[in-house]
Formats: sequence, structure tokens, C-alpha cells
Amino acid sequence: MALTALENLTDIIEVSKMLLKLLDTADIQGQSENEIESEIEGRPESEIDSIKENKKLIAESTSHDSSEQINTAKLLKLMKHREEKIYQLFEHFSPEELQLHLAQLQTIAALDSQLIEKVNRTQESAKSEILTLKKNKKAINLYQKL
Repeated sequence: MALTALENLTDIIEVSKMLLKLLDTADIQGQSENEIESEIEGRPESEIDSIKENKKLIAESTSHDSSEQINTAKLLKLMKHREEKIYQLFEHFSPEELQLHLAQLQTIAALDSQLIEKVNRTQESAKSEILTLKKNKKAINLYQKL
């Protein structure tokens, strides 16, 4: 049974909303790690070692966390499903048919913008975290040389 344009559009919108929700969850977890990093600033060296050790333990537990892998797999599955639906939409329906559902197309465009913005913010946050970790590694190496 072939889906109608409206059913395809509704499905794309729902998947886009689920992607945004999952990305929001990932963003919240990233923010809590940034809070730990901000705690290090201005602390005595004895406390910094303790905070860094806690952060290391958190990072190790997070990297082994199966829920994170499940979320990544879920994100990838949703992205693939969404991409297939968008392809089907433009492959099977004429511009005239799609024009009848302009409001849904505008909703999809707005959700696309939100997804792009969210991914760009997440990417910038990840870059920032990597730079911070590299700086921390350099500082640790300097301390070890002393």
C-alpha cells in the first residue's frame, strides 16, 4: 500500500521531532560535563586532581554506557528513515501534489533549520571540549616534567 503525500509528510515531521528530542538529551549530558570543567577553574591544585579523577571516571563510564550506544544507533536509524521518506516524497509526488501541503513542507523546513542549528552547536561544543582536553593533557605533561 502506497502512502499518501500527507502521510509521508506527517511521518517526516514526527521523525524530525524525535531527532530533535534525542539531540536535546545528548546536549544536556554534554552540558553537565562542561559544568565539571568549569569547576576546575580557580580551584587549588589538590582539588583539581580530585575533580579531574572524577571527570575521568565519568568519561570512562559514559564511553562504556550501552544507553549512549543505543541512542547513537537510534539516531542513525531515525536519520536513515527520515532520509528515505524525504526521497520517497519527492520521487513519488509531483510538485503540484506537494503544493497542496505547503504548511507541512514549511514545518519540515523549520525542523530542518532547528536540526542543523542543533548539530552545529553540538559540533562546536565537541570541538571546544577536545581543545580543553588537549590543553589539560599539555598541563598534565608539564606537571609530570617538574
